Amino acid sequence: MSVLQKPIFEEGQLTDLFRKINDICGVVDFVDNTDKLFEITLHKITALFRASRGSIFTLRENSDELVMITAVGAQRQEERAMVKRIGGSIVGKVAEQKRPIVVEDIGKDGRFANFKPRKSYKTPSFICVPLMVKDNLLGVINIADKESGLHFTTNEMQLLDFLSSQIALNCRRIQLYQKFEKSIKEAQKLKDRLGRRDQEAENLKKQIDIQEKLATLGKLAGGIAHEFNNPLDGVMRYTNLSLELVHDDVVRGYLLEVKHGLDRMANIVKNLLACTRSQSIATERADFKEALDYALAGLKAEIAHKNIKIEKRIQDDLPSILDLGIEGVLTNLLHNAADAVNKNGTIKVQISCQNDVLTIAVSDTGRGIAKEDSEKIFEPFFTTKEMDKGCGLGLTIVAEIVKSYDGSIRVESKLNEGSVFTINLPVK
Repeated sequence: MSVLQKPIFEEGQLTDLFRKINDICGVVDFVDNTDKLFEITLHKITALFRASRGSIFTLRENSDELVMITAVGAQRQEERAMVKRIGGSIVGKVAEQKRPIVVEDIGKDGRFANFKPRKSYKTPSFICVPLMVKDNLLGVINIADKESGLHFTTNEMQLLDFLSSQIALNCRRIQLYQKFEKSIKEAQKLKDRLGRRDQEAENLKKQIDIQEKLATLGKLAGGIAHEFNNPLDGVMRYTNLSLELVHDDVVRGYLLEVKHGLDRMANIVKNLLACTRSQSIATERADFKEALDYALAGLKAEIAHKNIKIEKRIQDDLPSILDLGIEGVLTNLLHNAADAVNKNGTIKVQISCQNDVLTIAVSDTGRGIAKEDSEKIFEPFFTTKEMDKGCGLGLTIVAEIVKSYDGSIRVESKLNEGSVFTINLPVK
């Protein structure tokens, strides 16, 4: 690793790193407005990255203007004049593309050949990351001027990108709390409309609950990504090398199964992160028959033990769509169905397309879902299974993948009669 690529955190400092990340994510517990949240969070982030400059821009409502809301290390006249338009500057470009960037040297970066850096900047390197909740842009965060004078790295950009998703979630959480409090005050003043206000308050409280669970899941996903990505990369690299050198068909078959398992482990991390932020990064097309075969292979032992009958009906001329996690959808739905079905039961999988809508239906003859639970099954960490059989994330992941397609999912179920999960995905 070159000097410019040296990470800001040594291996022995991971405990301190996670403590600081948790501290940044926990700022929301001590503030009651977004301005204070951004101010305190920005100071903590610049300290974390050992940077002497930083700024946060927020998108002005019903406009294409980004206004600097807080800054570290900026001169007063700069701060007062900072208004950017989407697409009209580096900050504007990041807001327009909704993608993070890291610039090692602005003078050597061909993307910004016409950009004239401010004289007040001490170094030519910076990171610029969008603040997003799902696909909704809230603003942009910019970090510059490392105190060491070194360049920022891709690893640091990824860390800031993760933190930005947590900051955006915290901002939304405060907004929901403020809306919740406003709803309560209105309900107290308008007693004749109390019933409807109570329902609105309950819905808002439910949204807050879900946001808090997703924020917790985001912290977990960040830790998993940090701890697993590097070891996984190494194992995958050596597995690929072994595949090139091994000619024995049996051993090669085993290695291909190992490779598929490693790919699934990497996708699990991506799916966890997808629960807190939408990431439409897929480039491959979905092969439904192959995805279904892999999903069923993982349940082979349970299917055989319970003597479950599998009925598959897949249309031959299915349209091609991006693979944003089709195998994960099928795996989770089939796993739940296999858990619910007793011995000698049946699971049916039907995939078809009509009128530019792709339909995936998974039905079972299992124990069904109670009516009071049917509205909660897609919430993070909700489960009716025993502790050792599930943590309540499977259907949350399914719902988030379906949302990434702008699709819909519904469940029909009766106790002791089985369940049917139907997913509709528009073909674009």
